[in-house]
Amino acid sequence: MKIDLKYINDDKILVREIRGKVTFNDIFSSWQALIKDGWFAPSLIGVINDFREMELDAKVSDVNEILKLIDKNFDTFKGIKIAVIVDSYKNIVFPMMVEKLSKKVKIKPFSTFDAARDWVLGVIE
Repeated sequence: MKIDLKYINDDKILVREIRGKVTFNDIFSSWQALIKDGWFAPSLIGVINDFREMELDAKVSDVNEILKLIDKNFDTFKGIKIAVIVDSYKNIVFPMMVEKLSKKVKIKPFSTFDAARDWVLGVIE
């Protein structure tokens, strides 16, 4: 697994590109590291997760752990939009489930970077 992080749009958006074979625990741990290492700057309005080059090994039941992470760190996620770029039916299931099950976080799947960025910036609904 390889993760690249960068800010765009004057540090308003954090972009996470994750590539390679990834377990659910890797995803969970990477979110924990972002929180612990201070990547959620006050100016941050959204996170774009680019999972197009990721091969995910996870079970649907793993979504519960993400929901617990959101609940535990609600102050961090409050007001942040989370866009997930996927190109695989297998990878789209997870952001769709979180979107449906969590009323505490704004999360949405996309197929292109431009659409994800525009949603985070409020250009599109």
